[in-house]
Amino acid sequence: MTVAEYILKFLISKNVKNVFLITGGAISFVVDAFSRNKKIKYTCVAHEQAAAMMADAYSRVGKGSGPGAQNLITGIACSWFDSVPVIHISGQVNSFELSSTNRTTKKVRQVGFQETDIVSIVKPITKFAYQLKNPDEIKYVLEKAFYLSNQGRPGPVLIDIPMDFQRAKINLKKIKSFKIPKKKSNHQIVNNIYKIKALLNKYKRPVLILGGGVRMSNLIIKL
Repeated sequence: MTVAEYILKFLISKNVKNVFLITGGAISFVVDAFSRNKKIKYTCVAHEQAAAMMADAYSRVGKGSGPGAQNLITGIACSWFDSVPVIHISGQVNSFELSSTNRTTKKVRQVGFQETDIVSIVKPITKFAYQLKNPDEIKYVLEKAFYLSNQGRPGPVLIDIPMDFQRAKINLKKIKSFKIPKKKSNHQIVNNIYKIKALLNKYKRPVLILGGGVRMSNLIIKL
């Protein structure tokens, strides 16, 4: 199985039904993988920003390369500020074409065609942004990204995958998994809840102004 094929397998295991994408050379191997998997479909759009916005809206309703990746930023920022869990996967130039690969080119602006350090650009507006260092990381990184995107206050994540890694074969029996960390009990939150309850009981007509975070946290109770 290639990395590209594993990405679709992973998304299906998380009940993802639809992927929003734009076709480009750097992500072509992932796009091609859809032709070999009929359990998930993609919606091809005319602009990366539209794909990011559609993924954001789809996540809200369903609960469930190079400079082109820069066009995702507006959609990523929207998901960041509104606490919407979205996984963004961008294609990158071949790993051997990355300026960071060789000592002599580390300070060069770009080596590969349209090479862009999208990870550094989106780090301030994502919960997790990472460029794959080798193909065998794919399971660990996908599981970590999915967990972080949905854990605590939800938000967007981004995984950047070089082209040569997308077509690389991986052994599913030998790749590492991400271990979900144990939850620590937060006594401070519990104490605050009791304080709020005491305040509500103290007044006859309290007014509460609640934001969309209540809905995103699935804390709405229908009576």
